Amino acid sequence: MQTKQVRWVQANLLYLGLTNAFPGAWALFMPHSFYTSFPGFGRVWVAVDGPYNEHLIRDVGGFFLALATLCFLALLTPRLVSVKATAICLLIFNAPHLLYHLQHLHMLPVIDQVGNAVALGTAVLLPLLLLFHKPIFHKPNQYI
Repeated sequence: MQTKQVRWVQANLLYLGLTNAFPGAWALFMPHSFYTSFPGFGRVWVAVDGPYNEHLIRDVGGFFLALATLCFLALLTPRLVSVKATAICLLIFNAPHLLYHLQHLHMLPVIDQVGNAVALGTAVLLPLLLLFHKPIFHKPNQYI
């Protein structure tokens, strides 16, 4: 049997894959730049929260890239990785990540508080939506 993803699931997985790949590659390969400049555009979200630690930032980059890979595998090879397993993995990382940052928003200017809450809240809401996805199975010789 083949699994077919519906468009909203494909779009959700693509968005989550890209939004995990971007900070992941940045943190893993340019940790000091990530520390001083994330999320970019002149804003600083990481350096306000403690001293620089290259090891931790590279590890976080690796975690983000692993989650991005999981999203892309679920998007491109749905028989190998299920959408619900991907959503559960994303929620295990993203929900505590959101809770931590919501408790530490006071370190940021208001515009960054809003940006932080929206970005991290979206990273929890989209995987929650994926939990409601019911895969569509087709027989290999069945015309779609």
